Amino acid sequence: MKRRWLAALALLAVALPLGGSFVQSNMMESGLRQIKHVVPRTRARSKLHVEDAYERSCFSPPALIGCLAGLCLSFLVAAAQSAPAFAEADGSPTGFAEFARKGGKMDADVGCFFVQCGKQTKECFAEDGRCLKGAMCLARCRGDADCATQCFAEYGCPRLDAWLNCTVEKQQCVSVPAGTYDVKKFYAEQVPTKMKDFDVRKLDGKWYKVRGYNPKYDCYPCQTNSFKYDPATNTMATDVKLRVARKKSGGYWENTLTEKMDVQAPSDRSTLFAKGEIFGLSFQEEWYVLGADDDFVVTAYVGNNLQDAYRGSFVYARTPVLSVEAEAKARAIVEKNGYDWSKYCVIDNACPDQPPVDYSAPVSMNMDDMQDLLEWFAPGSTRGGTVKDAGFNGDY
Repeated sequence: MKRRWLAALALLAVALPLGGSFVQSNMMESGLRQIKHVVPRTRARSKLHVEDAYERSCFSPPALIGCLAGLCLSFLVAAAQSAPAFAEADGSPTGFAEFARKGGKMDADVGCFFVQCGKQTKECFAEDGRCLKGAMCLARCRGDADCATQCFAEYGCPRLDAWLNCTVEKQQCVSVPAGTYDVKKFYAEQVPTKMKDFDVRKLDGKWYKVRGYNPKYDCYPCQTNSFKYDPATNTMATDVKLRVARKKSGGYWENTLTEKMDVQAPSDRSTLFAKGEIFGLSFQEEWYVLGADDDFVVTAYVGNNLQDAYRGSFVYARTPVLSVEAEAKARAIVEKNGYDWSKYCVIDNACPDQPPVDYSAPVSMNMDDMQDLLEWFAPGSTRGGTVKDAGFNGDY
């Protein structure tokens, strides 16, 4: 049996460099069909199913190639089966990135990837080399936000979003144990003071983000928000655009998302409450208007997603660059609210033209990438455990 695992790994090492080719697709699709024999629909798994699946389906030579790819997936099942016990949460981390840094291990249900999320896994792993490479890159990041952003900048695509939405968001094939952090407590601490009697209709139209406070999330180039207030529902539809610089291949990755923002009552602590989705994962945020004039608005926000809980602040302007007069007024507002103006970055809104992303372009993979695929199914079992390699920053 050991020789069969080695053969399966060798085959997948050959298949992976083919990217999204016909050959890889057929090999992996056959393998995914075999996994349904291997992975029961419950968490209880038996090595006997792996052996039986091989003997039943792979005896004839024509089926051998596809079955070996399936056995590679079976190897992932066996590896997850023998992975160390998951660490208990102590209540202090603020999301799975911090949870991993503190030695916690995610809970993985291997069957979920191939049953509840079988369609998305097939499309990502068997039909789309870019999506597969992105998933491997994310696994190696161990939840680190800056690292993960670079994975999306290089390999982001609709199929990766769909795969993450199913496996992490909806079905939780990989999940952090409950109680790793108190969301309500996080929102209740360090609450910004919103501007009284702010008329949200003043936000209508296009604005540029010209200053950002949180270096992780607020300083991307080419950030615009287009607001549209609906008085019938007392909501604000917001189209958000931003770019992420690609450190490896150069240029920028453009991203667009839509948020639905509920206008809060004067007695509520925030001005707006937002919900949206980015990279296939949902988020929610409370937004506070701290001060405003005709040509600028100063905001602060508190938010969370499955990865992290976070805070930040923006200065919006009607023009790509904040005027000297508006800057002086905005600075007075942020300092009055306890923010250090020197910590605000200047957002680059030059926005040179970018060619469209070619999602069909081939990507390269090698045997070393295999352990990053395994990490999704057996968290903490590769590359030294749960903590990200300090030298890896998404340059995959």
